[in-house]
Amino acid sequence: MEPTIKARLDALLKFVPTGTTEGEKAILGEAFIRADEFAEIITPPPGSPRVLVGKKGAGKSAIIDFASRILDKGKVPNISLKPLDIDLSSMSTQSSVGELTRTAYLCLLQAIAGALSNNIRGLVNESDAEILNSAIADGIQKPDFISRIARTLPKVAKSWVQADLSEVLPNTSKSSAISLERAISENISSSQTSIYIFIDDTDQVAPPDQSGQLNRIWAFLLATRELSERIPQVRCIVSLRDEIWRALSSEKAGQRDQTDHFLTLVYSLNPSLDHIQNIFERRLQLAAKHLGIEGRENYYPLFFEGKLPKMPTSQKRTSWADAIRTRCRERPRDAIQLINALAKAALHPTPKLIDEDIFATVMPSYSEQRVRLLAQEFEKECPNMLELVRSFGGIEFDSDSFTSSAEALKDHLLVLPSSFSLNLFGQTVKPGTIQGVFLIWEFLYSVGFIYPRVSDSRQSKGYRHVLASDYPKFVTEKNWNKMQAALWEIHPAYRDYLISVTEEKKASFGLPKKPTNKRRR
Repeated sequence: MEPTIKARLDALLKFVPTGTTEGEKAILGEAFIRADEFAEIITPPPGSPRVLVGKKGAGKSAIIDFASRILDKGKVPNISLKPLDIDLSSMSTQSSVGELTRTAYLCLLQAIAGALSNNIRGLVNESDAEILNSAIADGIQKPDFISRIARTLPKVAKSWVQADLSEVLPNTSKSSAISLERAISENISSSQTSIYIFIDDTDQVAPPDQSGQLNRIWAFLLATRELSERIPQVRCIVSLRDEIWRALSSEKAGQRDQTDHFLTLVYSLNPSLDHIQNIFERRLQLAAKHLGIEGRENYYPLFFEGKLPKMPTSQKRTSWADAIRTRCRERPRDAIQLINALAKAALHPTPKLIDEDIFATVMPSYSEQRVRLLAQEFEKECPNMLELVRSFGGIEFDSDSFTSSAEALKDHLLVLPSSFSLNLFGQTVKPGTIQGVFLIWEFLYSVGFIYPRVSDSRQSKGYRHVLASDYPKFVTEKNWNKMQAALWEIHPAYRDYLISVTEEKKASFGLPKKPTNKRRR
């Protein structure tokens, strides 16, 4: 007997809770699908940090949380830090990168020592615990602070203890679990013992919109490398937003020589649309398994109505997989949150399968949420982000729905800053200038609001989309000819919001009418 629709939707919601690390801890092991590549992520070369680079919502925090679980199983000490745990107030933006790195190194050691202090007695003997605690008490003012920490950390480090990873990787093949364990133990054995230091949201050590702040982030990355080099037992894994890494590695950042040194240490977490589809289809499979249903090739019919739903405000039909993945902004979190919203809407007032009407009902609020998340995420780089997005509501697209030629887009961007005061990266954009056009264009491309569609006869549709993560230098004056050869699309995640902006502008056209006074009888 097939489970009821309500039971199906309840099971689905169990496996698409929020899309955040905190909300998914209970199912992370079952839903984790990066096992094959996980060994490379968690085993940086000895003497070097690993830098996880990805968009917000790409899964950086989830990987760090999951890595901590794996290491706990193998009895390897590990601590997690965030910029809030590290006092960087002494880092001046006027100092050289070398001076900033020395300061960041001291601050990082102090934060590590503080994080270890609560558990140190279970990891080392009494005398070593006293060395660490006295170093913390004296602070970085004492000249031998570094040497005392450097003597203690190798003693805290431990070897990998053979562990059964099936508990944390229940859906991974035994061979993959054994390969992962072997990779970690071999990496640790290169220095005999290890202690892992995870540093999440590293870009928050400095606001990137202010002059000189990128050097603070660089200094922090260099400090993690210095720590890894000086103490071979330390394995540093840090996360960084994709757009911050692009800013750091640009010529304008002035640290090109450092970028070359870090290139082999960077692991990109920007998942392809196929990878994201695998992530949410795994959730459908887990929900079906929870209902006692296994072995099917296609789990969509359990939760979705029809094979080719019609898209909102369009006659176009597509598959449910494409409908979800094209609106997720290349972020797994968005895909999970969209399915969560669809399942909740399908439960009320009477439970029914998710259909195209529910999709059309959910998309406007989902789209508005994506716009507001975009504005929050890039508030420091562009305080006027919401106004910038809204400016595209109601404009004439000369190629197709939400698709423009390069010339038409340039015309819009030329006059855009005269509509409102537009600030990007701490500077006011002047209207009517080519420099202003390319500054806005490059920013909108880098954050994924717009992207080019270029001809490609190798593709089934005859074209492909170019993302900033694949080609960061696509939008430049030097590349204008290629830009003109492309069509420019607004990301589908933001289109429903722009439709509502267009309707709002139409409704507010002209002066308000005077109220009609009716005579009393």
